[in-house]
Formats: sequence, structure tokens, C-alpha cells
Amino acid sequence: MRAFNSALSSSIVKKGEARLKQEDASSFSYSVIMNNKDLSCESITGITDAWYNLLCDSLKLPVNNFQLTLPAGMPGNNESLWAYFNLVPPATLKYNYWYYDQPTFFSQYAAIVQQLQFPESSFENDIGKATYAKWTAYLNSLPQPPPENTLPTVWFQWAMLNAPSVANTGRTGLACRVLIKSGLAALAPYLGPNAKAPEFSPLFSDLITTLQAAPPADLLFTSMNGNPDVSNSWVPGIDPAFFGLWTGSWCGFLLNKKFAQSAVTLSIRFEHYAVVTVTPGAWYNSGLLHLALASKSVPPWSSSAGWEKYFSLGGTLNFAIGSVLAVDGISLTLTADADFTSEEQAVITSFVEMGYWPLYCQQKIRAIKNELSFERGKMTISCHTVAGNPVLIGNNVFKINQYLGGS
Repeated sequence: MRAFNSALSSSIVKKGEARLKQEDASSFSYSVIMNNKDLSCESITGITDAWYNLLCDSLKLPVNNFQLTLPAGMPGNNESLWAYFNLVPPATLKYNYWYYDQPTFFSQYAAIVQQLQFPESSFENDIGKATYAKWTAYLNSLPQPPPENTLPTVWFQWAMLNAPSVANTGRTGLACRVLIKSGLAALAPYLGPNAKAPEFSPLFSDLITTLQAAPPADLLFTSMNGNPDVSNSWVPGIDPAFFGLWTGSWCGFLLNKKFAQSAVTLSIRFEHYAVVTVTPGAWYNSGLLHLALASKSVPPWSSSAGWEKYFSLGGTLNFAIGSVLAVDGISLTLTADADFTSEEQAVITSFVEMGYWPLYCQQKIRAIKNELSFERGKMTISCHTVAGNPVLIGNNVFKINQYLGGS
């Protein structure tokens, strides 16, 4: 999915730039200032931040966690839905997945689990050689060795009589070993040449069922009265390579500046909307990931650099998706009074299939239809989706310690 979107993104952006440069030869100017202070980028950012605030206010979404997805996710089956879930989200208010090359949640989790260990030598060091010799003799005296998952309890009962000072220490170590081995066993079917695809909950069919029982929402946005202040949100609102009017367009083009600075009115109805919890499948063990996060030491890590790679400030698993905002049955109408030239109108119209701001829903046969018209100095855009075709428009993102139940 990421490879497809990356290739499509490159194709669309090049096509758009070529069209705009062609029009430039006919006195069509455009902005190419690659600068964080580019006002055209900030104007698009401003109206999108205002849209973000309206969405959070209207649907009671937490600004401490919510992240817009651009373009909106449009899964059609379990595989495409789980691909949307299966990523480590970046620390950004507007996640443009054509721009960010994010690792999958599964790949990071699997790499961590395979670096965890609690060897017998560590258990011996923790309880002392003399106690270890007595414990080993006791195990050998039993008619049958106890199942490994019962060893922490068997050890604790024995140690309370024979080595009470290290009873808890030994139980913790053996429990750590049991956790690691069970985690590796659960992960094994998802690794190697015949690996299963990592599944998540909900299933695509369950998502549709959830939405069918969810309430509707009506939102009205006007750029003239919008609030672009996102200073109280979980991350600043200025994002790199942000889209402009249509999917794949660079926000710095003059055409997009015209749009953002016009009087934009947006009316949207969601026949159904729901915040849906995302849960990794049988391959995942939250206790094991918590163990990895809670200790930087060796063990449980096989090397001292392990924790830093994944959980440090620049680590690759600092955030996770806890839930998604899903909607169904979209009816969207947007008007803007921007003074677009005939050449600009032709460029905008050529991208109708790619979808427009703010959801960037790409057209799909019998599922999503976009329409565009220009008359009397006004541009009108509409987007309609057929019921039973969920659209994912955002995520609730949590720091990894919060995701695991911490504060």
C-alpha cells in the first residue's frame, strides 16, 4: 500500500508541476518558495488547522491525541484496513502518508521481541550460585519437570522455605523468561518465508457494522470565522510537504494560496461516525512490549543499544495508534470565491478524480464521486460516498508509554 501510494504521489505531483509550469509560459505564475515561512503554505496550513479545530470541537475529539490523515484512508477489505492500522504514526498534526515513510508497528514490535532474552545464567546470577545449585537439585528430584509456565510459582513456593531473600527476585526473572518465550512463540507464525500477515481488530466487516449503528454528524465550516490556533494541541500544526487544493498538489503554488485566502464555506454530513479502537492481533503481547520499555538493561535486552534504538527521543517506536475516526455516507459541498483564471480552472478540474481539500477522497467507482463546477466567480466542489464504504479521516495517537497504560 505504501509503495503504491508513493509511486502514485510522485506521478501526480510531477503531473501537477508540469501543468503549472506549462501554464506559467502563458503568464500563469506560481510560487516555488521552498521555505518554512512561505506564506502560501501557511495559508493552507491555517485553514486546515481551523478545520482540525472544528472537527475536534464538533465530534469531541481530544486535541491531545487527534491527528488528521491526508488523504483519507479508504479501505475495501481486511488487508487494506489493517495496513492503515499497521504503522508507527509520526509526531505531526496532519499525517500526509504520501510524504512520511513510516515503519510498520508490526516490524518494530517484532524486532524488539527478537532482541529480548533472559538466559539461565542471568537467573543464576540473580539468586546466587549456591541457591541455584540447590534449586537445580530440587527440580531434578521431582518425578516430572514442571511445565515451564508454572516455574515462577514453583520457584516461589520452594524459595520461601529455602531462599526467602531472593524469592521475589527469582520469581520476577522466571516470569520474564516465560513472557519472552510465549511472546516469541506467538510471533513465530508471522515470521519467515511463509509468514502470516499481521492482523488487527476490527475486521473490515466489523467496522461496517459499528458504523451502521453509529450516529450522524453535520458540520459547517467557514474560513472567515475559522480558528487556526492549534497551540494547545499535542504537536505544532506546521507540517512539511502539505497538500494544497487537490491530492498531490504542493501547497506553495499560487493557485493554492488563492484558494486558501478566499472565502471558503464547507458543509459536511456524515451519516455515521465513530471512534473505533484498534487492537493488534494474536501476534502481539502488550506485557512483553511493556517489559522492553520499562528496562534499558541487559537482560531483558540482548544489547545495551536496544532500548535507545526504539524508545529514545529519536527512536522508531515512540508513538502508536490507539483508535481511528471512521465515517460513512459523506455528503460534502465546498464553495470558494477565489478568482481563478480559465487556465487555473482547467488545472483544478483535471484533478477531480484525485479528491480535494479537506478530506482528499480519491474517486472510486460505485463508492466515491467528486464533482466540480465554476460559475459566477465561485467554485463549487462536492464529494459523495456510498453507504457501506468506510472512510478513515484521522487517528488518536498515543505516546508509547500511554499506549501501554502508563501516564
